[in-house]
Amino acid sequence: MPEITSIDALESTPHAEVFDVDEPRTVRLQLEADDRMPKHRHPESNVVLYVLEGTLELTLGNQSYDLEQGAVVRFDGDQPISPHALTASAALLVFSPKTES
Repeated sequence: MPEITSIDALESTPHAEVFDVDEPRTVRLQLEADDRMPKHRHPESNVVLYVLEGTLELTLGNQSYDLEQGAVVRFDGDQPISPHALTASAALLVFSPKTES
């Protein structure tokens, strides 16, 4: 059977685990306007970020990207990442383990 949940039911901030399983880790990130996550990495993962609401400035490495509701970004988690909420924002992130090629 599939696992079904509601994004609106996830109340932990800034991170809420969507499912109880580790892989792929799925998190809802919720930030108030002007909140910023410090630069960090997820070196073992490829990451997909989907903006559910609001506007985020996403810093990846030395580049910044303004993302609005509906934007989807896929990136290598080995680079420094720092999301900054330009407005109250929520995003869904999926951390997919890297596989050996």
